[in-house]
Amino acid sequence: MEYVQHTKCVTVKNHGGKTVHTLAVIGAIVVLLVAGLINPYTLVASLLALIAYCHWWLYDRLICLGGEVCAIGLLGNVEPPEKKSFPDSLDTDYSINLILAPHNTQELPPDYPASVPPPAPGENKTEYFEKKFKEALHRQIADDGIQGHLIREQNTTGDEKTVFGTKTYPFEGYFSTVGSSQVLHKFQPYLHCEFEGGGIQRLYDAAKAALAFATAAAVVCAIPVVGWIACAILAAIAVVITIAGFFNGLGDKAKPSVFDPKTGKTLSTLENLQDILFVKGDWVFDTAHEGWNEVHPIKDCQLVCKATRDTSDHVDWDEAIAPFMVAHGKWSFDLKDPLKPKAIKTSGPPSVDDWKSWVKTWCDGVDVARNPLTVNAQAQPENQWETHPEVDGCRQAPTPTPIH
Repeated sequence: MEYVQHTKCVTVKNHGGKTVHTLAVIGAIVVLLVAGLINPYTLVASLLALIAYCHWWLYDRLICLGGEVCAIGLLGNVEPPEKKSFPDSLDTDYSINLILAPHNTQELPPDYPASVPPPAPGENKTEYFEKKFKEALHRQIADDGIQGHLIREQNTTGDEKTVFGTKTYPFEGYFSTVGSSQVLHKFQPYLHCEFEGGGIQRLYDAAKAALAFATAAAVVCAIPVVGWIACAILAAIAVVITIAGFFNGLGDKAKPSVFDPKTGKTLSTLENLQDILFVKGDWVFDTAHEGWNEVHPIKDCQLVCKATRDTSDHVDWDEAIAPFMVAHGKWSFDLKDPLKPKAIKTSGPPSVDDWKSWVKTWCDGVDVARNPLTVNAQAQPENQWETHPEVDGCRQAPTPTPIH
């Protein structure tokens, strides 16, 4: 299964800085459409601004935090590109938000709220306690020693300071609702992950193609009469190319692609608060927003299992990790009901190392499956069976005996 990647992250030293991207896009497009046909020099300037914005978005916006990472979590909610309004709709990525294993929704550390000091005199109490609540939720996951480091602020961005001594990259963490809830679960910390769409890439390619015509228009426009006609035609072509790229980009929307190892099928429909997913991709800090780490782009996504619950809203993570614990001889299965085998915790609950090893086992398994040697072996005729190799398989051709 192939996953799309248009963006590339950069080191913090090579990062060009933040961009007021919304104003840049709106300004470039408005100027392009209103003034471009009247003045080819304005058209060239507008296209250069648009190209600069697209280049920043694709190749300078994301700061690398440490290469590819793997994670397992419960799908909290999704952010499809169809739900975005302009100019955010130019970002055609499909986002998923994961509650990292083995955590649950609205999970607070045991020292909360006792650890919260009173607000300073005159401080807005609602805003203060809301901030402390979010900090406590985020800390509970970020400091777990399992997968929490993926959402915790990293020195890579945290140590960068402006000339005034303030943080260059303010950090808060990613928060969103749980499922479709708007009240009960207003602040849930997530690992934000994105399947990439091609919206900005298409606009970028179109703007570069249009720039050639706009430049030619600016050159010939100095020629009286005939030059003016050619200038208008070339400028019109440049505008049409840009508009076409804009609409093509809006139509190039990402879709989720989740492989189910049990069925061998690829899923495009996800279930909030039901799907436990494995993701692998680049670990980055997105400077277009106010402070969080994410997996961008997703390079592999698989369905680990469907969530089971020990209460109405509490995921039983032991059920999810049980096959791993049994396979490693730490637990066993009670097979009285073969359809619903129950795990027996012969060695107690999973340790921190068990959780980390579980994620690593999935990660290693995906690496092996994607290895070119594995893919090549799967393509051999003797491995193309579906029922059983003794029934519909074939045997590997014997190696010819060399003639001496």
